[in-house]
Parts: sequence; C-alpha cells; structure tokens
Amino acid sequence: MKKGWSFFVGVFAVFQIGLTAVWGSDTPAIKSQAAVVMDAGSGDILYEKNGSELYYPASIIKLLTALVVSEQCNLEDTVIFSYDAVYDVEEGSGNKLQLEAGDKLTVEDCLYAMLLESSNQAANALAEYAAGSREAFVEEMNGKIRALGCTKSRFTNPSGLNDPQQKTSAEEMAVIAGAAFHNEVVRRICSAKEYELPATLHNPQGYPLSMEHQLINDSTAYEYDYAVAGKTGYTSLAGNTLVTEAERNGDELIAVILKSDQTHYEDTMQLFEYGFQALDERALMPAKLTSEQESSGQAEPEEDQQKSDSEGATGHGLMWGLGITAGAALLAGAGMIHFRIRRERLRRQKRREKMRRRKNRQERAA
Repeated sequence: MKKGWSFFVGVFAVFQIGLTAVWGSDTPAIKSQAAVVMDAGSGDILYEKNGSELYYPASIIKLLTALVVSEQCNLEDTVIFSYDAVYDVEEGSGNKLQLEAGDKLTVEDCLYAMLLESSNQAANALAEYAAGSREAFVEEMNGKIRALGCTKSRFTNPSGLNDPQQKTSAEEMAVIAGAAFHNEVVRRICSAKEYELPATLHNPQGYPLSMEHQLINDSTAYEYDYAVAGKTGYTSLAGNTLVTEAERNGDELIAVILKSDQTHYEDTMQLFEYGFQALDERALMPAKLTSEQESSGQAEPEEDQQKSDSEGATGHGLMWGLGITAGAALLAGAGMIHFRIRRERLRRQKRREKMRRRKNRQERAA
C-alpha cells in the first residue's frame, strides 16, 4: 500500500512544481523605503521590505485615533473645538477646513474631517473630547497598540505630526490598520468618497469633504478596482505614507507604505498584485502531507504485518491505476490553469499600460 501512496504523493509533487513554474510570482520592485502587504484574514505577511524598521508615520496614525475614538464615543456626541485643538499644531501644517475655536461638530463629523481630508484640528479635538486631554489620549493609543501585540511602535500625538519619538514599522502599522478596518465605523468612513461637513464659524454654508486617497476616490491618475479603504499621510520627515485595504473574491489584503518619494500609489498597486497572486497560488497548490500523514506511513506493527502483506498485491495495483488516472486529471487541470493565468496576466498588463498612458497625458498637459 505504501508504494501506491508514494506514487500519489509523487504525482502531486510534480503538479505542484509545474504550477510554481507556470504561475511564479514576480517579486515587486518597491521604491519606497519600507513596505508590507498582509493577508488581513490570517495576518500572514506576504511581502515585506524593511518591514520591521521604524519610520515616521505621518497621518496614517489617524486610523488608530479613529479606532480608539469609535470604541469610546457615540457618533452623535457634540465636540467643541478648543483653542489648543485648533492652534497648537506644527507650524505650516495648515488648517484647510478653516476650523476655529468654538466650532461644534459631532464625533462623526470630526471622524470624516480627520480621515477624508486629514484634519489635524479634528484629531486634536477628538482626542480632547474622548480622554480629557491629548496626553491622556496618547496613553490610550499606546495601550491599544500594546493590546494588539505591537511592541516597537510609539505614538506621541493623535494627528501624526512630526515628533522624534513617534515612529512605527510597516509590519506593526499593518496590524493596527487591520484592527481599524475591522471596526465597522472606521471602515465605512475610510471607504467614503465624500461627505458634507455642516456649518462652522468660517463656513456657514458647510464644507464639502473629498477623500484624499487616490485609489479610493476614483482619481483619473490611478485606477485599482479592488481598493476599498485607506488613509494617506505626509510630513517633511515621513515623506509619503499610505495604508490601503483591497478586497478581491473574498480575500482581503492590507498594504502599508512608509517613507516614499511619491511612489506610494504605484508601490501599493504592485503589492496588491503580488499579494493576490500569492493567495491564488496558495489556493491552487495541493496540500502537503501533514506530519500526522507522514507518521501514518511508518512501518506497521508486527501483528498487522501479515494482513497488510495479503492486501499488498491488490491494493498496490489499485493505487497504481488510480495514481495514473489522477496524474492525467491533474495535468489536464494544469493546462486549464495555465490558460486562466495567462489571461489574468494579460488583463493586468493592459491595466498597467492604460495607467501609464493616462499618467503620460497628465504630465504632458502639466
């Protein structure tokens, strides 16, 4: 019986090698200094570049701010902006929404302002409302990431503005993002393309918010059909940072980019192509023998040996025939898989070429 079983194992092994040769994932050429793509379902890191190194995060840590706030506050609660929330920010960081001390918005309004257009003032106001002070809120942020198993990251403010002690790694940021996107409120807001902010002191007619993340907001510069949620970041020290979630055929991936020089979107799309291809390979590969199966192939106990020998001739012949049949079926299946893979690769090449042509047109127009 063991010879017939060995033949089956051999057929599966050959089939696996063939699939690897046909499908073979190309390692992405990531230009950013650090990058990770993680399977959101299992937490497996599918690709990393300097994934454990620490970098400035910029505004992507607003995902953590949103997570902590959404777990503690009612969306309908009213937040009153303090003077410090508005003006105690890094010089040059701006106030695009023209928020002012005394403005009143709901927690939900502030979350949209913070996550869609990265308002530092909204982040400060939420932190003060949720914990009484920014300092107390930062303690809760760091407590949250420790509970998630992140031991290297450390945060010092709710907005992501520059601080020498505020750093994270791509791997830990992927874990934080996974927890944030698992939160229904955070995921919904990070997936929105627009939102109407109600009246404020300087904008009595309200203010229309638009998602800054160009893989989410239907930008003409970048197209990626599977991107569903995300957050942008930029400071002078952090460079471009980006967190994105993509979903395809039930698989969910999270990509993190740190310290990029304006290649964050291209790098993210490469990470997703690589990650989904890796998951496809994993789904198609035959399962390897488990340690239990391997141990079952050891020498049989002496009292069972005679019975095993009497079954050997018939069993071996049956297994041999079944092995040949299975091998033929697997080879035919490999041909169909090769066709599907080829078709998928051509589709991806066409999409990338379309993106390059659009980018060239924009550069010429500029």
